[in-house]
Amino acid sequence: MGGAQQYVSHAAGDCLEPLSDHLREVSEMAAHFARPFGGEDWAAVVGMAHDIGKYSREFQNRILHGGKIVNHTTAGAEELNSLGFWQLAYCVSGHHGGLPNGGTTSIESLEKGTLFSRLQDCRKGKNPDYSAFRQEIDLASMARRMKPPSIKLNQGDAFSAWYSMQFLIRMVFSCLVDADFLCTERFMAGERHHLQYEVLPALCEKLEQKLSSFYPPKSFVNVKRCEVLDACLRAASWEPGVFSLTVPTGGGKTFASLRFALNHAIRHENAMRRIIYAIPYTSIIDQNAKEFRRVLGNENVLEHHANFDFDDQGELGERLRLAAENWDAPVVVTTNVQLFESLYSNRTSQCRKLHNIAGSVIVLDEAQMIPTEQLQPCIRALAELVNNYNCSVVLCTATQPALDFLFEKYGCTVREIISDAQPLFNALERVCYKDAGVLSDEELANSLLRYRQSLCIVNSRRQARQIYGLIKYGEGAFHLTTSMHADHRRHVLAEIKRRMSDGSNEPCHVVATSLVEAGVNLDFPVVYRAFAGIDSIVQAAGRCNREGKLDRGTVYVFQPERDYRIPRGINQKRAVAQLISQDLAKDASNSVPLGALSAIDQYFRHLYKLRDKELDAKGVLEMLSTRKIIGEGRSTLYSIPFADASRDFSIIEDASATVIVASDANEEDVRALRSGEASRATMRRLSRCAVGVYEFDLRMLLESGAASPVNGNVYVLDDASAYSEEIGLDVDALEEGKGVFL
Repeated sequence: MGGAQQYVSHAAGDCLEPLSDHLREVSEMAAHFARPFGGEDWAAVVGMAHDIGKYSREFQNRILHGGKIVNHTTAGAEELNSLGFWQLAYCVSGHHGGLPNGGTTSIESLEKGTLFSRLQDCRKGKNPDYSAFRQEIDLASMARRMKPPSIKLNQGDAFSAWYSMQFLIRMVFSCLVDADFLCTERFMAGERHHLQYEVLPALCEKLEQKLSSFYPPKSFVNVKRCEVLDACLRAASWEPGVFSLTVPTGGGKTFASLRFALNHAIRHENAMRRIIYAIPYTSIIDQNAKEFRRVLGNENVLEHHANFDFDDQGELGERLRLAAENWDAPVVVTTNVQLFESLYSNRTSQCRKLHNIAGSVIVLDEAQMIPTEQLQPCIRALAELVNNYNCSVVLCTATQPALDFLFEKYGCTVREIISDAQPLFNALERVCYKDAGVLSDEELANSLLRYRQSLCIVNSRRQARQIYGLIKYGEGAFHLTTSMHADHRRHVLAEIKRRMSDGSNEPCHVVATSLVEAGVNLDFPVVYRAFAGIDSIVQAAGRCNREGKLDRGTVYVFQPERDYRIPRGINQKRAVAQLISQDLAKDASNSVPLGALSAIDQYFRHLYKLRDKELDAKGVLEMLSTRKIIGEGRSTLYSIPFADASRDFSIIEDASATVIVASDANEEDVRALRSGEASRATMRRLSRCAVGVYEFDLRMLLESGAASPVNGNVYVLDDASAYSEEIGLDVDALEEGKGVFL
């Protein structure tokens, strides 16, 4: 090198990137990312400090001559902690491996790679000497000039303040890891082609142009849908915060919520930057994203979930793939899992997008589907985004889950966009509810077959198989449960919809579990629903007389005669719904139906009271809100268990393992999976032919030799006879076959 040593950050062939250049670029980009929440000074400092460990001779030998791997992440953490910025030490130490636990002073903690143990190792001289950074970087001067982020920390409530602090650390961490990735990518691979999207005002104009065709409304239903659209436009000028949009099935809430979100985002002094739609099921995402793309344009809508195949999108696919890494798009349509697990993850890949959530309108479609076991952490995170990150939240559903008491606990008031929603529900009511009492499986099957077209929804996959077995010999019988993989369900749904289409009166009898209750546009004249939570019963009613072709459709609510084993959570909901229905029946003068908004509200309040101790089942909020000091003097650190919280927070916990159903169509992908060569695209394709199984069923599959382990909790179904084209994965058939030979 000649003269003073040049320190290198990255090498791409013969091209070397000066380390000081990389640090300054990351610092500037991270500061830009943090500006929407006033964290630019903190982000600038972590950007400048994150790679100072590369100033060691050992790291330079590694990058230039292929020497051994060297720890370079602890150095910047130690410097920032020594300057009193322990918060930023987390960001720097985790910028490759993820946010660590803070740790304790115990020997056990020191052995687990916590932040405290890493800092201790650095002070004991176990890491390479990086002091040469001071020749090029003056962290102390930067730190002295820093302004703290403009985040409201409620000092009167230490529990709340500490949660806000760990959330701020996550946000700054997001700015750092995204900037570091983008700057490194730019040097190593050159500029990549990113989405060429439009600004929100332009998208708002496109939507308004589309909606103009709805006026004047030409039918009674369209009159009501336009009333909803008008209410959303009026409410868009309200100050940012938390909103509920309570609209019955068929009330046009998809376009109405988009109208509110786009107009709301652009109407305020601190204009918002994007719209995020979080949806519980990928089946709903598919249809909503398709509608949004059709109106707003393909380059303006990012669809991000496990089943979306970027390779199917042609030239646009690579740009969408890049945007999915940090949600750099004006409209993002994603899952509850992606949104909430990112907010509690410690992993760099999931945290990259967090800073782009700041300044967003977040629409929670089918808001009642937030799992109660994680309800408090989910609401707490949303409230934090509203209070400190210029976000608004919209709870959008026909069965509003009465979350106002939780939002109020965290300083937010929920405002309803439809000022008096009950008349709207009355006007669009298309069904009547009838109590069918206790029905045996045989009686239920006979009842379904009395109609030319009927739908039955039960609480157990086992009961669904049983009922289907009783009706399958007639014409037009179908089975729909999560025992069938996504592609299988999609084909079956397409055939059902063909039979139910206008002008067709073909026989169609469907037995399903609750997966058809949200976002699946089915329209049956009669629906049978096994007694469940009131939200499930009302959502099931949304599949009955959906298009209003009849004066009234009929929803029969029944109790199964046989005691099928169902999850404890469903049993609890069923018990609360039973209590509410009994209360309604006590007073003969009470004309409030089971699906009335007051009954739904009462149901959710009872349910949350009953589950008060279970709304944060893993104690994630307490974990992240409790202030713990470890060490003393220069070693002082406030301990936050980022890795533990990430491990314990999970939206999906019901299935213990994933079984890939092998077929001729996915033969090459399964071969790549078995050989350990499966790419992300391969896994995405395979996810469309995957079934989630419980521990008992998995044990049966393994003991019978029908499935074999591949990787982690992923298995491949080797025995084709265990998967039926009628009902999907059939573990019962294995038990029956085993019985023949024993």
